[in-house]
Amino acid sequence: MFEDGSPSEGAVKKFMDPDKRMTGAEAVARFVNDNESFVFANCLTGMPLALVHDLIRSGKKNLMLFQQGGIEEVDLLISAGSIDRLAVAYNFRMGGNRVTPPLDRALKEGRLQVEELTNFTLLAMMKAGAMGYPFLPVLGGMQVTDVVKRQGFLGGESFAQVKDPFGGDDILVVKGYRPDFALMHVQRADKAGNGQLWGAMINSKWAALAAERIILSAEEIVDTDVILSAPHLTIAPAHKVCAVVHCPWGAHPSELAGHYDYDMVFRALYFASVNDPNAMKAWMDEWIHGLPDRTGYLEHYVKKFGRESLEAIKAKPLRSVPADYRYSFEPNWDETGHSDKFGMNLDELVAFMEEKGILKEG
Repeated sequence: MFEDGSPSEGAVKKFMDPDKRMTGAEAVARFVNDNESFVFANCLTGMPLALVHDLIRSGKKNLMLFQQGGIEEVDLLISAGSIDRLAVAYNFRMGGNRVTPPLDRALKEGRLQVEELTNFTLLAMMKAGAMGYPFLPVLGGMQVTDVVKRQGFLGGESFAQVKDPFGGDDILVVKGYRPDFALMHVQRADKAGNGQLWGAMINSKWAALAAERIILSAEEIVDTDVILSAPHLTIAPAHKVCAVVHCPWGAHPSELAGHYDYDMVFRALYFASVNDPNAMKAWMDEWIHGLPDRTGYLEHYVKKFGRESLEAIKAKPLRSVPADYRYSFEPNWDETGHSDKFGMNLDELVAFMEEKGILKEG
């Protein structure tokens, strides 16, 4: 039994026990297929860049990406030839007209199709998909913008008009999407895949829940009782997660609340290479193709820049006041795991639900 009287870990083993831990390379090999669609369930901060590197090394092709707001990951995937379609609201561009980054080059050369959206409409696409809705209303003023007038490769599969059943006016709606998979990095997760994220989340909730499956990387793997001690932080539920990758520094050079700041110097060196395809290839050969995994990446970083460079960007502790989740009423389950409300213990309840066809495992 847990201290609050809820069922013991043994009693919920059927739901929590699956150990989904594996390497990033194994996760991509098992759960990503050519021609699929995917979404990043991080935006601007905490980016799952270790998983991006694993995806690039896998050689998967013809993927479609939904990205709320990107910095380096979109250009990396374009340079690797991993994606050929992109639905995007924002992508960081350094250097103004003096620089032609991989996204610009791919558009000019016809290697990439792009659907330009706003932050709100792309998020609405994911929210509708997560909630099981075919569409959601968006701001009507969008109709006079090029986002609606000059639709990209999605064409009629992005915006439409429907009648307001209450007022009778035409309203603009955006189609709901459920990408095949999501890539996501979090501060901590248990081995079953319950992932907890805090800090600036932006699109994380709806992008994660919209995806058919989530490949999750985490700074720490913790016991399930740690997850249960702060349930409000769980943003990736285990039933949606197909793989859990233990990956310290998995968002570097992006930042992650509670762990590290962004690496300004490293990012500057990266952006110095994007204007020249040969320099970009050399950067990717050094930091992606020439390394086996994130451990090798960190070893190479330390060898080149020194461990003190990593230590300098580590986050200083800033603890929040803990919340108390106890309630005054009696728990549903007693010390033996029996419930007077149901007239049976949890194992018997699960067996009953299976017998009646109520319980469906993901």
